Amino acid sequence: MKNKRIYLAPMVGRTDEHYRMFIRILSKNINLYTEMITCDTFLHTDRKSYSVKPEENNLTIQLAGSDPKKYGLCSKIIESKGYSEINLNIGCPSDKVIKGEFGACLMNSPNLVAECVSEIKNSCSLPISIKTRLGLGYEEDLTLLFELIDKTKTAGCNKYFIHARNAILNGLSPKKNRRIPKLRYDDVLKVKNKYSDIKLYLNGGLEDISEIKNNISVFDGVMIGRKIYDDPMFLRNLEREIFDDKKNITRKEVVDQYLKYAEPLSKQGISNYLLLRHLFSLYYNTSSSKKWKKYIHDIIQCDKKIMLINNFKEYIYEEEKISSYS
Repeated sequence: MKNKRIYLAPMVGRTDEHYRMFIRILSKNINLYTEMITCDTFLHTDRKSYSVKPEENNLTIQLAGSDPKKYGLCSKIIESKGYSEINLNIGCPSDKVIKGEFGACLMNSPNLVAECVSEIKNSCSLPISIKTRLGLGYEEDLTLLFELIDKTKTAGCNKYFIHARNAILNGLSPKKNRRIPKLRYDDVLKVKNKYSDIKLYLNGGLEDISEIKNNISVFDGVMIGRKIYDDPMFLRNLEREIFDDKKNITRKEVVDQYLKYAEPLSKQGISNYLLLRHLFSLYYNTSSSKKWKKYIHDIIQCDKKIMLINNFKEYIYEEEKISSYS
């Protein structure tokens, strides 16, 4: 499985620079993503000034938009900032995407998406990928996806991340769009078998190690989001089972390493909320979970020194249980 890849899914409000540094402590092998960033936001905010840190190696930036020229302008800047790849969001099912003409609604405009790919291709030398869904609405028809791949493949994209559900743009929230449209892994496999000349990565509903192993042997890799955010120590299972990294790391050691990154930023005035909000689930599914969440909440609310998270005392048998898993 050495040639197989696991990607952290882009998650709005979650996969920011602080979360990525936290994740890199737990996994040296997972490929990282930014949050979804619209081209306008990138061009007109300080997002365009951000340079990739050495610890964020293999970082893909995900862009959203429908103006090819803006994609080109973004791409020229992105290449100089250390990103490894540019991904186009053609799968977001939020209400905003219809008004903003980006995300899943662009499955209806394969020629326009192909123009965006061409503009990126002409503006930089970075690899290009697309994240999308199986289709739109409730019909289990792959025609839209086939047209999208045909057009964009010709334009220069050969890498696709397929969320194995349709996107329902009217009547379902983004959260419900991650649960209600049924998972159709078999249809993603049909796409894989139809296009032997592209790289295809499976996304959606992957939460079990055995299921991930099974699918990673079929596809070029997988993309996982909410499971890792809700249970970050799950990454240690992935490291052991997929990448043969047997090294054990305790939650206390994770905190110690994260503080080496976070404390200097806290002293510079970055809020404890921004630095600590992604750590709430570190003790997921343990007897220390509620205690930990309350402890972090108190540090954030009372604006206490961030180093105090080092003083957290977990229930003693938690670390013994972790050691027994390794």
